[in-house]
This record gives sequence, structure tokens and C-alpha cells, in this order.
Amino acid sequence: MVLLLLFEVLTVLWIQQISIPFAGKLKTYIRHPDIPGRITLSVQSDGRFGNQMFEFASLVGIGLYNNISIVIPPGLSYLRRIFNMTECQFPVMNKDELGSYYNLNISKSMGYDARFKDIRKHINHSKILLKGFLQSYKYFHEHEHFIRRCYQFTRRYKDNTKKIMGTRIPKNRTIVGIHVRRGDFLNAKSRWRGLSVANVSYYYKAMDLMQEKYPNAFFVVASDDMKWAKENLNSRASMSPFQNTFYDLSLFAICQHSIISSGTFSWWAGWLANGTTIYYEDYPRKGSSLSKGLDRSDYYYKDWIPLGD
Repeated sequence: MVLLLLFEVLTVLWIQQISIPFAGKLKTYIRHPDIPGRITLSVQSDGRFGNQMFEFASLVGIGLYNNISIVIPPGLSYLRRIFNMTECQFPVMNKDELGSYYNLNISKSMGYDARFKDIRKHINHSKILLKGFLQSYKYFHEHEHFIRRCYQFTRRYKDNTKKIMGTRIPKNRTIVGIHVRRGDFLNAKSRWRGLSVANVSYYYKAMDLMQEKYPNAFFVVASDDMKWAKENLNSRASMSPFQNTFYDLSLFAICQHSIISSGTFSWWAGWLANGTTIYYEDYPRKGSSLSKGLDRSDYYYKDWIPLGD
């Protein structure tokens, strides 16, 4: 009788897909046998443009790597107006569906969560919402060529950028994009979190290094603080004529090499150019709360060049 009762209890637990805690911290998930074939992943849309590019790319990369269906959250659907995603057509979640998803929190904000090497082992629901910034190229590097096709700018941005910059950049020069991130990173709260800002000495050193590598380098600067950029870099670089975030990123995409600073927008500027990239090694500030979530080898490519002030 006792054995029969135990068998019935275990059968109910299997069907309800709940987790049973075992000794210590070990937790084993009991899943319905057919869950692996019908898992759907999505991601919480959070942050600004650079963060959201990571969220989209990482969601797609995780889904493709694990052969799991994905749906795009409504907050990321606007990317289709900026990038030509003809080859990247994924279904978009309805807002009223969000309540049916179970959260899976990502602990590292600037690193790779190894659970995604085989995510099926770590979930016990059919609909999973990834919560976290997913800021690591390792989430999508297995399918990087596909992500690059997704992140081709629409003809509007691409043609206008080339037309305008064609009159400003001398022919037969090596174009190096410089992104200067300042803005809200200068406020006390951001600095406390570790959102450090590069000094002008960093940009001069980076330009010197680029000119050693490419003697005919031509520098183009875009920034969220163009007043500072003009006052400090105008003697050595041309300034972006755009007053638009998306056009600035489209500008960086036509550059051959990059000097980047702080933040995810800057990271994507380097990634889109796909050449020699110099990055600000003092971001985030060492010892800060943000730096605790950083795994440098997960966030920066190994061939990108670190440089400080």
C-alpha cells in the first residue's frame, strides 16, 4: 500500500512539471516527456538601443544553437524599421501572452551563462522568458554570419549615410570610426555603478595606435556629447553630421576600423565595422558593482585591443 501511494504521488509530480529539492543545493527538475519538442523562448526587452541589439542577437543565437523556437518581444519589433530583416523573420509575441511565460534570470550582465550550451537541461516549462542583458558575443558567435545579415541597415539609412559621408571623406583613405560615450554616464549614479567615461588622452593614444597601423587613417567621430567631441577632437577628426542615433550607427557600419568607448552602443559600433577595434579597458570601473558582472573574455573579442587613459 505504501509503495502504491508513493508511485501515485510521483506520477502527479511528473505531470505537473514541478521541481523537487534534494539534499543540499541540488535541484532536479521533473518534466513532462514532450516538453523539449515544444519549448518557446523569448526575452525581456529592456535598456536602450545597444542593450536591445544584444537581446535580439542573443535570443536568436540561443534559439538556433539549441534548436528551440523563439518569439520576439513587442519591445524589439521596431528593429525591423532600422535593419533589413528580410532573412530574419521571427514571430512577434502578443502583449497579452507575456503572463504565460516563466522567467529565467541571467546572473551575468556582461558575460556568458554556460547553461545555454544546453538550455533544455535547465528549464521545466514550455514558455521561457529570459531576463537579463545577455551582453556577450558568445550567445550568438556560432551563428554570427546570420546575425550580420539581420543587422544590415535598411536602404534608407544605408544610402543616405553613404551619400552624405561620400562628400566628407577623402577617397583612398582608411576610415576609422570613433565613438565617444558621455551623456548620462557622467551623472553620480552612473559613475557609482561603474559606467566610466574615457578621458581625451585615451582617444589620442588610440588614434596614434591606429595611425601606426594605418598611416592613411581618416577619423570620424560620433558622440552623445558632440560639444565635447568638437572641443577636444576636432583638430584630428571629422565630426558626424548626423543628429540621430541610428544614422550614427549606420555611419560606424561603413567604417573599416573602430575606436570605441563605454557602453553597448559603442560595442556594436566596433562589431558592425568588423575591423581592428580598440576598446577602453577601464570600462566598467574596476571594483564597481557593474564590474562584478563582467567576464572580459566573454564581453570583448580576444583580438580587440585594450587601451587605457
